[in-house]
Amino acid sequence: MPTIAHISDLHLQSGVPARQAQVEPILRKINAMKPDLVVISGDVTDDGWDSIEELKWAKGWLDERIDAEWFAVPGNHDVGNFASQSLGRISEQRVANWETVFGYNVGYTKGCTPTDRPRGLRVLGFNSMLFGATCKQQKLEHQWLKQISDVLIRTSSHVEWHVAVFIHTPLFIERPNETSHPDTDYWLGHQKPRRLFLESLIHLGVKLICSGHVHQTRLTEVDGIKIAWAPPASGTWVHAPGLPNPPMPAKTGFFLHTLHDDGRVESELIECAPMLKLIEFDPTA
Repeated sequence: MPTIAHISDLHLQSGVPARQAQVEPILRKINAMKPDLVVISGDVTDDGWDSIEELKWAKGWLDERIDAEWFAVPGNHDVGNFASQSLGRISEQRVANWETVFGYNVGYTKGCTPTDRPRGLRVLGFNSMLFGATCKQQKLEHQWLKQISDVLIRTSSHVEWHVAVFIHTPLFIERPNETSHPDTDYWLGHQKPRRLFLESLIHLGVKLICSGHVHQTRLTEVDGIKIAWAPPASGTWVHAPGLPNPPMPAKTGFFLHTLHDDGRVESELIECAPMLKLIEFDPTA
C-alpha cells in the first residue's frame, strides 16, 4: 500500500530563517512516517517567480531535509500568477527557470502488485498555473497529458492503474460544474482549460486530486474522486471572498494518503506545526 505525504505552500525564503523554522518540524514528522513519496503542491518559495537563485536555494534546502523520494509542482509564487491576472503573471522564462531547477512534467511509478490483474500506481504532477496561458510550455504539458493517457489506456487491459494527480490550484471550489465568478478567478484560473483538464482526469479514472494555493484545508470526495486541499505549511490561514472560509485551526501540517490495492484512498491530516496567523485577503480589491 503506497503512501504519499502531501505538503503545500511552504513559502520558503532564503533570507528569512523563520520560514524554514516553521517548515522543519513538518518535514521531520514526514520523515518519521517514512512515506514512499513526498509531493509538494506548489508555492515552494515565496518569490521564486522572480529569482532562479531562490528556486535553487529551496531545492537544495529540501534535498537536505527530505529523506524519501520527492517532487514538487509549481505555484504562483514559483512561476507567476494565471495569465488572466494583471500583476506578476506567468511567463515562459519563469516556467523555464522552474523546470531548470525542479524538472519538467514530474511523475512517479510504483511497481505493480503481482495478482491475476496487476495493479500499478502512477503519480503525476502538472503546472496548473499554465491554465489559460499561451506560452510554449502550455502546449507541451497538454501533449504530455495526452501521452500519459494513451499509455495508461493502452495498458489498462492487463494493468489496473491507480492514478493520483498533484497541482497547485483547485479545479473547483464546491462542484465541477459551478460557473466562473470574479471572486474565485484568482484561485482557479480560466474555466474552460481547467474543465477540460478535469474531464481528462476523469477519463483516466483518477482516484486522487491534490492541491494547495487557497491556504485552507479540505478533504472531500466528488464523483468517486478524493479531493484534498493541503493545509498551508507556512502557517498562514486565509479567508477570502468565494472560499469556504472555515475557522482557522490551531495547527497545520500535511496529508498522508494511503492508496490501497482495491483502489480506496485513505487520507489522514497530520498536524504538527503551529498555525501562525489569519489573513483577510480580497484578490479583486
